[in-house]
Amino acid sequence: MSVTRETVSGIARELFEAKRGVYTVPYVSPRLPERDLETAYAISAEFAALRERELGVKRVGRKVGLTNPLVQQRVGIDEPDYGIIHDDMVHPSGTHLPLSAYNRLLIEAEVAFVLGSDVLDPSRESVEAAIDYVTPAFEVVDFRYAGSVGQIVDTIADNAGCSGVVLGEERHAYGEVDLTRVEMVITGGGEEITRGVGGNVLGDPVNAVLWLAETALRTGEPLRAGEVLLSGSIGYIEPWPADVECVATITGLGRVVATADTKG
Repeated sequence: MSVTRETVSGIARELFEAKRGVYTVPYVSPRLPERDLETAYAISAEFAALRERELGVKRVGRKVGLTNPLVQQRVGIDEPDYGIIHDDMVHPSGTHLPLSAYNRLLIEAEVAFVLGSDVLDPSRESVEAAIDYVTPAFEVVDFRYAGSVGQIVDTIADNAGCSGVVLGEERHAYGEVDLTRVEMVITGGGEEITRGVGGNVLGDPVNAVLWLAETALRTGEPLRAGEVLLSGSIGYIEPWPADVECVATITGLGRVVATADTKG
């Protein structure tokens, strides 16, 4: 089963229109060879390019997903995936997200890394030296599919499920806090939603950035100064409760706050 350029473009257009119109489309996986990650990423890249050409948005970062080994095992792969963050997807702490803009909003919290310089060498020393600061973040997760996520190619094609990011209130120098030991808790309206420790993310959240740096160089799209990099969910990914203030706290890093509203 071969996939034509027309198929890639057509699926990307479907996903783009579904995101813009807030509706769902059929899964991508039945139209691709089994576990054809290369084509799935080609669809994702075209999806991002359509947003840039037709909406005038600019890439300001990337997200890493599937950083929890148990989740990797469930979907049958042994590496993370990644998606693109555009400038219209970035929100400050305290933001109100209109639920009407999403199909089925999900919440997760993680460590965000912001780069101070380009990463042209994927070594640990070079990547760590390029990090300007870290901060807590919510990833705003939404898919263009009804029901469950589907197969790994469905997730990748749909920008790895990334529909936005809410950045935290504090900025901390990398190395100031041991990210392997930080504890994260998300509450909604005072009720606990999920929790976890930093070591859940590939043993150390910075390992997600190392993987992304190597992948970005290999694919000819190196990480650049100023980019926001999401390292992956510390806890579980859960439905986002409506009309209550959600707060994620990460020990030593502070907190991030956002509300998903049914009005507005």
